Amino acid sequence: MADVMLRRWHPSGGSRLVAADGSPVVTTVLPREPDSVPLARRLVRHTLADWRLPHLVDAAELIVSELSANAVEHARHASFRVTLQRGPGERVRVAVIDKSTARPVMQAPDPDAEGGRGLALVAALSCQWGTDSLAWGKRVWADVERDEEQEQPDSEAPIYAGPRAQVLYMLIVAVLGATIACAVIHGAP
Repeated sequence: MADVMLRRWHPSGGSRLVAADGSPVVTTVLPREPDSVPLARRLVRHTLADWRLPHLVDAAELIVSELSANAVEHARHASFRVTLQRGPGERVRVAVIDKSTARPVMQAPDPDAEGGRGLALVAALSCQWGTDSLAWGKRVWADVERDEEQEQPDSEAPIYAGPRAQVLYMLIVAVLGATIACAVIHGAP
């Protein structure tokens, strides 16, 4: 999943690219500071929405948060790169590239420590993860895809994608429920 060429800017702050194999890529460079972690999550959220893969957002956001936080804490350059590449089917590779050659090491979590669980979380949320050494740094990546055991939505149940639509749906259900309750209590004509 490499060799990309510039295509156009992405609305969430990244550049749209096309990989040598024709797969879409979105990437951005962020400053190595804690405020960049939410920006990385936003890039993931918007890109997966564009790619119509909303069911991957939660896992991918957690993964990019952990990998970006590691880059902010351990990298030796003023910036790092976040890359999302669409793979076959519903697979997406989330990668963070920095200029540190030190490879991340998954540690056994210490129950008393505040940190040290990031890579274990990445391993648990991804179907595959790893580190690629580069001449000037490294790429830490994780692949996410729909779990075959994930519950598939009932095709007859309505699906409301946005939070506003979900709230509106819940309000309608609540009003109808209250109306029916009042009719039962007061006797329907």
